[in-house]
Amino acid sequence: MKTSKLLALLLALAFAAGTAHAQRTLKINESLGPGSPEEAALKAFQKSVEAGSQGQLKVAIHLSDALGNPQSSLENLSTGTLELYSGALEYYQPIVPQEIGVLAVPYVIRDYGHLRRYLMSPAFDGAKQKLSARGVRFLSTEFYAERGPYRVLISSRPVKSLADLKGLRIRMYPNENAINAWRHLGTVPTVLPYTETYLAIRQGVVQGAPFPLSLLQSSKLTEVAKYVLRIDEFPQTWPITVSERVWRSLKPGEQQLLVRAANEAGKLYAAEVNSRAQRDIDQMKKDNGAEFVQVDLEPFRAHMRAFHEQLIKAGTVRKDLYDAIAALPSQ
Repeated sequence: MKTSKLLALLLALAFAAGTAHAQRTLKINESLGPGSPEEAALKAFQKSVEAGSQGQLKVAIHLSDALGNPQSSLENLSTGTLELYSGALEYYQPIVPQEIGVLAVPYVIRDYGHLRRYLMSPAFDGAKQKLSARGVRFLSTEFYAERGPYRVLISSRPVKSLADLKGLRIRMYPNENAINAWRHLGTVPTVLPYTETYLAIRQGVVQGAPFPLSLLQSSKLTEVAKYVLRIDEFPQTWPITVSERVWRSLKPGEQQLLVRAANEAGKLYAAEVNSRAQRDIDQMKKDNGAEFVQVDLEPFRAHMRAFHEQLIKAGTVRKDLYDAIAALPSQ
């Protein structure tokens, strides 16, 4: 009797040890912080993965770039030292300068439906292959995560027309196409980290910046730049990616689970961003006296067509890629 009890105990311990050994924790890094739509979407992703794997896959969420900035995160994905990453699609532009760089050129993409069509079309397949070769794979295969939900230009002086942009000093992120495009629109861009934008506007170093609407409330930017113009220069998305090395080490069922969870998280993210938009606008109006303006953007679009031709002529944008994007329907 004692022998059988001992054997049962040993078997139970062996099973527990095997189960514990099979468990795996996947770390995900995200630039935005607590309370953001990104956190809400990642928590939903975490719940889906852990429930779907019956606890065999755990997801550890790290916010506010706790595991490094976007550049180091992509490097760590490549080596497999970081399992998962979430962030704006533009962060991948250094790896895929043409196929992603073209998206930052104002008014190449008409709307979010047009963007999704492009990202799921053969025209974007080359980008996916290049990313895979560098050790990065999209888990978000349907690109539901509308980021923004649209883009605005904040400024410390009113901007209500194309002419008002002339000489406006703006903060820009390090993307050559976007920087040159905003120069073409008449502004004077200065590359600064996102975290330095508030102080730079308050001190007069710059007078404004283009941003997704969803970033304004949490960053308190309308305290220093109360004029907000809906600019819609390009739609954005927020994909989740996985290290290619990690992906290849997962079972097919685990791979499918991660893709499903990422696509569902994208839907939740878009819903969360859209639901917060009007609430944020009302709050910024109340707290900061923010002024939100919509104008006819056709003069902006028309002005940018010459710039598009310049990029094509210079070889910065491939004509075949530009034409393929232009031929895609929006919906």
